[in-house]
Amino acid sequence: MLRRALSAVAVLVLAVVGLVAIPTAAQAEVYCQSDGTVSRCYTLLSSPPSDPSPNPDSNGWTRGAPTCFLLGSENNFIFEGIPEDQIFVYSTAGGLTTWYRTIDCGGGQSYWSNTRQCFVSMAEGVWPAKPAGYDEEAGYYDCNSYTLSGSGGVGVGNRPFWSNTVPPGLTVYTPGRAAAELIAGFPLTAIDIGMAPQVNPAWGHRRSYVGIPVWLWVNNPQPVTWGPYSETATLGGQTITATAQVSSIRWSMGDGGERVCGSTGTPYTTGYGVTDSPTCGYRYSSTSEGTGGDRYTVTATSQWVVTWTSLSGASGVVNTTVASNVQLEVNELQTVNVTPNG
Repeated sequence: MLRRALSAVAVLVLAVVGLVAIPTAAQAEVYCQSDGTVSRCYTLLSSPPSDPSPNPDSNGWTRGAPTCFLLGSENNFIFEGIPEDQIFVYSTAGGLTTWYRTIDCGGGQSYWSNTRQCFVSMAEGVWPAKPAGYDEEAGYYDCNSYTLSGSGGVGVGNRPFWSNTVPPGLTVYTPGRAAAELIAGFPLTAIDIGMAPQVNPAWGHRRSYVGIPVWLWVNNPQPVTWGPYSETATLGGQTITATAQVSSIRWSMGDGGERVCGSTGTPYTTGYGVTDSPTCGYRYSSTSEGTGGDRYTVTATSQWVVTWTSLSGASGVVNTTVASNVQLEVNELQTVNVTPNG
């Protein structure tokens, strides 16, 4: 005989492993059953247990369900010896009942999903090919579930799945997010600009002339100014290797002109004479007169390409830039006609 009653009870439920507090109202509905000799009463749920709606923080993580419920049956739970105050019932208007007991939610690397009824964790090893419809930040997750038989036997299964967002309760990074975190900490530095003309100690700055070749190069290239620069780190459960290399230098000459050079350039020596650089150079067609300080600002912007791979098999490319600049005065050569004495 089934009966349903209202009882003013305050419920605090102990989880199977650890303590789990069950939020309750002052008045809690109770579901009771009796076989004529034994009466059992359980807390009645107002809705089936589910996962929180995605509400990611700055890390992209959503808090998991505050209370985790395992789907089962009254007979199984009684066989397990689960106390009545740890058993919950959802009953529809038609009288269909669904039985749950509390379960330890797990931790940040593996968290119980009330909706999927499994412990969700990011899959280890090499992931399969990503199906169509998932974005670059999608992750591949294991869904490890278990079921109980009436005799107490346990069945274990895994239903892996892809997700564009980190499932609630997990504090893990997708490969792309872990790569972004690693690359953000790279100490990539702008180049030390090499240029002819060099700074004249008597003037305290560089000076050139209209039509005279200007040579441009990367002075003393290092791993952090030119590459390759590489790091490997494990972040949010992902092991990432990223390598950075400059693909080119964009030289903005201050007069509106630019040069893009794909090499470190050629350092100038006096042996070259007055000639154009064989790899990276420029000639001005106007003076710097009238500009700020009567100087052109020459800016060298390093175009870094950072490639990354993860143990999952995911990979990607991140582009970033850093820049440095110097001042250059550009004058015009004057021609003086001299009449020889007769």
